[in-house]
Amino acid sequence: METKVNATVENVNEVINNENEMSMKNLNLLFIEGNRTEIDKSNVVEAFNKIKALGFIQTMPIEYFPMNEAINNLGGRKLLKPTVVRSKGEGNPTISNFKIVMEEVNPEDYIKFDGVCEDGQHRTIALMFEDLKEVEAKYAAITLPKDMDILAYISLRNNGKKWNNEDFYGSNISTGDKRTDYILGKMKDGYIAAFLFNVYTFGTSNLTASQIKAVQQGYKKLSDFGKVQISADTQSKGDSILKALDENEFMSKDRLSGRFGTGLKQFYGEIEKDIDKVIATISLLNKDTWDAYFTPKAGQSMEAKSYKEALIEVSKKIG
Repeated sequence: METKVNATVENVNEVINNENEMSMKNLNLLFIEGNRTEIDKSNVVEAFNKIKALGFIQTMPIEYFPMNEAINNLGGRKLLKPTVVRSKGEGNPTISNFKIVMEEVNPEDYIKFDGVCEDGQHRTIALMFEDLKEVEAKYAAITLPKDMDILAYISLRNNGKKWNNEDFYGSNISTGDKRTDYILGKMKDGYIAAFLFNVYTFGTSNLTASQIKAVQQGYKKLSDFGKVQISADTQSKGDSILKALDENEFMSKDRLSGRFGTGLKQFYGEIEKDIDKVIATISLLNKDTWDAYFTPKAGQSMEAKSYKEALIEVSKKIG
């Protein structure tokens, strides 16, 4: 496995062909949907300040996929046009007064742009400000390795801030396992990963953020994590829990924390894996039972064990 990982990283590094590096007036690049959950303004400010003070460092080109190659490797993802506008007042944006606007581009208009930014999003945006309009950037055209997902490549190659867990969850990179992809898809409905990883793994080991990252980047398969046995049964149980919570008006999504999810999972194990009893207990959660059993004393917090114990107490009210 180590050899395979090293080979992948080497391939990623080798595809940057020095002959493809060029200096030119700023290219008109689009961003791909799923490359980070959002652009960090503070990183744009930092990039702006570095370029203004040092100029554009020629040995650190902005990397991009030429549009004729990118179009064939989007995997159904949208392309977005970034712009900067003033956050307050009228006039041109300044580095102390701006916000980033991402506009979805019609597929028929993709060919009007030079390519898709692979590494250098913050610098690309920084170069949009009037104060840097005379700066000449350097770019490197990238060739995507055969059979590699474009966002998996970006996550491996990215030279800037490392992707966090949310970046990976929101990337839509397939894990290669339809049930795991199904769980991640539930995040679009407003559930957090730490909660989902518990309620969709009743009776087996939890999914973890590091496992998701490994399988999305392609150097691990879910089957490598033998203790995680996701199946039609675990998915059905997870769906039934989400359905019960959705039907309970009191249980808003802000209450569905990772600790609450862990408490539910521990409760399930405590009551001899009786999923019907879990569903019945969820139906009894309301303001009265929440205030009575789920509200910690001043200076304390609800741990997973506390949620489990609270659920046990509520379950005693089942008729």
